[in-house]
Amino acid sequence: MAILDVVKFEGLLDKKWLVYRHPGNEFNNKSKLIVGPGQIGMLVHGGKVEAILESGTYTMDTENFPFIRELVKGVYSGNVPYMMEVYFVNKTMKLDMLWGTKDPIQVLDPKFKVKINVRARGQYALRIKNYQFLVTQLVGSLGGKSVIEFDVISDFFRALINTKVKTLLAQYFIKNQVSILDMSMYLDEVSVSSFDTIRPELEKFGFEVVNFYYESINIPNEDLEIINNILNKNAEFNILGEDRYRTSRGYDVLEAAAKNEGTAGGIVGAGVGLGVGLGVGQQAAGMASNIIPPKSVSSKDAICIKCNAHIESDDKFCPECGALQSVKCSSCGSVLEANAKFCPECGKPVKKG
Repeated sequence: MAILDVVKFEGLLDKKWLVYRHPGNEFNNKSKLIVGPGQIGMLVHGGKVEAILESGTYTMDTENFPFIRELVKGVYSGNVPYMMEVYFVNKTMKLDMLWGTKDPIQVLDPKFKVKINVRARGQYALRIKNYQFLVTQLVGSLGGKSVIEFDVISDFFRALINTKVKTLLAQYFIKNQVSILDMSMYLDEVSVSSFDTIRPELEKFGFEVVNFYYESINIPNEDLEIINNILNKNAEFNILGEDRYRTSRGYDVLEAAAKNEGTAGGIVGAGVGLGVGLGVGQQAAGMASNIIPPKSVSSKDAICIKCNAHIESDDKFCPECGALQSVKCSSCGSVLEANAKFCPECGKPVKKG
């Protein structure tokens, strides 16, 4: 390979690239190294980082880099080549790193007591904190490519982030007893907790996590439908009240039975065809009432003849004062009101006592 006079970043000037390894590796004392804005230049020999350079133009001679003396094989007017690797590192912040749970998190919703599959996604910002570690350790583990993009790093850390997020969310649901329908109010709190958990993990690999956000915490449509059914039934119960709700559910059972052959509905259909639909229909209604018997409603529509308390129409004695509410005619035995003076059946006077 020819000796390079100018060494600079030759990739695309966008923020997608993370590390660029220059293809040339033979230089001399007259070679120029250009490190562009937002870049870091790194000189590596034998796997060891010899120099880390900020933006600028550098002459790669022994005066600027004394370690080069050991690389020079002889003296031929300063043109003797030496072997060295040059890396360019993107030091700008990557703001649009995306993450998301690969598999749903199974959690028991503390409010509705049903198992749900929770999914989460979001965004985080990343920048390089330890350039030397990145080049000597991480770049080698990623296969020694000439260009490494941030997407590769995102894939590299996906399993780590997923594990931390799943554990943190499951603990949050259980500890704070928060329903999935209310999680949108706690996104900031969960984001802070996740940031504090994930930041030290990525620092081990030479990266600094600047922020970590949740954009959404949600569940699949089928799980949401289950919760909506529970909410609708609770709303119906609250509006109708217990007695009317139980009666309404009894009608629902009867209607469902009528749609299935071999049940009360099938009998009703057959009975109508034979001209006995009325009796069979009453039998079917009786079957439904046996399934979910509606609670009888008390109606105190009578007045005690003695203390004027409200009592049931079929009460024989007043539950308040104990007064007898009806008597029998001593002549014909008809049941009379307690304050009757004559029997409406035989006209005889009522004997008291």
